[in-house]
Amino acid sequence: MERAYRGVVSYGHETDGTTGRESFHVTVHADGSRTLRCVCEMDNIPLIRDVTYSVNDRFEALDCFVRLSAYGAFIGSGWFRFTDTMAEGELVSAKEGRVSQRIETPGRVKLFGTHPLCVDIWKCAHTPAERPGEVQPLTNCFSSSLAPSGASGPMMVDKTYDMTFRGTETVTTPAGTFDCLHYSWDTYTGRTLQMHTVPGDWLPVRVRVPEVGRVYELIEFEELTPAR
Repeated sequence: MERAYRGVVSYGHETDGTTGRESFHVTVHADGSRTLRCVCEMDNIPLIRDVTYSVNDRFEALDCFVRLSAYGAFIGSGWFRFTDTMAEGELVSAKEGRVSQRIETPGRVKLFGTHPLCVDIWKCAHTPAERPGEVQPLTNCFSSSLAPSGASGPMMVDKTYDMTFRGTETVTTPAGTFDCLHYSWDTYTGRTLQMHTVPGDWLPVRVRVPEVGRVYELIEFEELTPAR
């Protein structure tokens, strides 16, 4: 039986208040695969990112669509597909024009980082909690953009994510109180994302970037039964 859930993540700053938002809807299919539909709005750029991303029951990439616009102008859009041996993409961008990508991979891509918090948090699904305090490189991944805001491309770029499981913590947000696992992601850009998530669905409950005072919180959450 299918199930679904939806929510909203607030983008904010410790002193400047709300800087954007992320609305998401996830359908979990009977075979355990799931499809995320996400709209990210960043008020300071301003940027709008539309992402539809499907993963299998192990949160490994199946396919994805990404479209970006900023200041009311088109940046780019692309469709991406992943198999056990290959990643491929067809994209058009204002900067690069039409591009086709075909990249051999050592197995199915674990994560396609398209920059929504909902996708960032899914890195935790690939980071065992049995190894606390240990940096665990997440390899065989791609990012759709190397820009911190994700405002380029979209285009597949090889990426490794260094993740560390930190422990457990109860976190309260406007959406409720959640028993979370705490992970950190060192981006090696002077920023470390402190990520609190609920295992299973790997919800983006709270993400903090203490070096720059950014805070992202789940402010709405709803289980949808039956799926719709």
